[in-house]
Parts: sequence; structure tokens; C-alpha cells
Amino acid sequence: MALTTQTQLGNHQFNGPHRNAISLPIRSGVYIITRLVNNIHEVIDVGESGNISQRIPNHERTNQWNRVSGNAFHVWTLLADEANRMVIERAHRLAYNPVCGER
Repeated sequence: MALTTQTQLGNHQFNGPHRNAISLPIRSGVYIITRLVNNIHEVIDVGESGNISQRIPNHERTNQWNRVSGNAFHVWTLLADEANRMVIERAHRLAYNPVCGER
């Protein structure tokens, strides 16, 4: 399944939803955390990492994601190298203004 996002950079296709760490890619990229609201995925956080599979299970905002999502957050991923992932993350933070993380 894919989650299509739209920013000033254009459209991006994120893969997911991942519900456990085993299915997360051991690669560099951008991740979006969502919660379901009326069967629509609402972005609650955006981040980037050199290794998504290690970052998500050890993230300092996991408790916040659980609280905001009712213990049912979803993870979506987009593979990207270091330079591109930082640009993509920034664009998604501006476009979606997630309730978790940097404000």
C-alpha cells in the first residue's frame, strides 16, 4: 500500500503502513507517522534517519505517538540518501505541520 503526500517538492509515495519493526527498511530515508481518523491517515509526525529500522523502535517520541494515536500509530517510509532525506523531511514538516515533534 502507498501513502501519497504533496509538498512544494511535488508528490511522494511512502510505503506502508508498517505496524512492527521487522517490516521497516534497514536503509536511509524519511518516515511519516500517522493515526487513523475516519479511515483517513492523518500525519502526526515526520522524521528522517540513516537507518529507519533502528530509529523507529528506539524513538524518544514513541509515547507521544501512542498517546496521540490511541496506541495505534502507523509508520510509512520513503527511501532517500542523506542529503535528499533532510530536504524531504523539511518539506513534509512545512506541508503537514505535525502535532508531534519540532514545532
